[in-house]
Amino acid sequence: MMAPLNLWHLAWLGWGLANAALVAGIGAALTHDERSLHAVPELPAAAPVESVAYPDFRLPVREKTFTATLERPLFVPTRSAAPPEPPPPPPPPPTMQKGQFQLLGTLITDEGKIAVVREIASGKERQIHEGYTINGLQLETVEPTRIVFTQYEDREELQLKTLRSPKPAAAPAGAPAGRAPAGAAGTPAPAAAAAPASPTAPAGWARRSPAAEAPVSRPIPPIRPPEPPQTMEDRMRNPLMKDFYK
Repeated sequence: MMAPLNLWHLAWLGWGLANAALVAGIGAALTHDERSLHAVPELPAAAPVESVAYPDFRLPVREKTFTATLERPLFVPTRSAAPPEPPPPPPPPPTMQKGQFQLLGTLITDEGKIAVVREIASGKERQIHEGYTINGLQLETVEPTRIVFTQYEDREELQLKTLRSPKPAAAPAGAPAGRAPAGAAGTPAPAAAAAPASPTAPAGWARRSPAAEAPVSRPIPPIRPPEPPQTMEDRMRNPLMKDFYK
């Protein structure tokens, strides 16, 4: 008589049956897949497709021109076309820049005429011949006391500034003709005559000249250097300060 089976044996038996069933199921699935692959029928060739090219899209020809819509636009409050833009203003004509130079002198010879000017901006002195240009200005005329610059149909005249000598003073009515009064401009004044001796001076005395009355220069004594400040001991030795420091 066989011994009864325990729970351990039953567990191993169940595990083996489950594995066997799993292996059998996997084999059946693989076999079915191979049969289905071989059983697929062949498809017929696809029929060629004909492509049709449509013409380009174009708007139809308008039967009317609709000129009134262009002449009177709907979205403009005045219902009129915009006025044409005004032409741009012409650029201003170039003008002559005056006040660039100061006339210092002129030189006029048989060979030509030269003006000596000073450039105000840089302070340099320049010489320019008549008919030549400087800084865009043409020297048109050179005269003894003036010059003329021209540019862009404009002119600038520079005058030579000179200092005149003072006029001589008029002679008094009682003075003789041909002689200028003493002290007039350009005429040296005569030396002052020596004053006569005082009538109250004693006999034999004479008044000395102003040169003799000039102060006599005396030698200036040398300046003594400042003495050094006194110390406390020097102050205590001073008999005047002796009672103060008791």
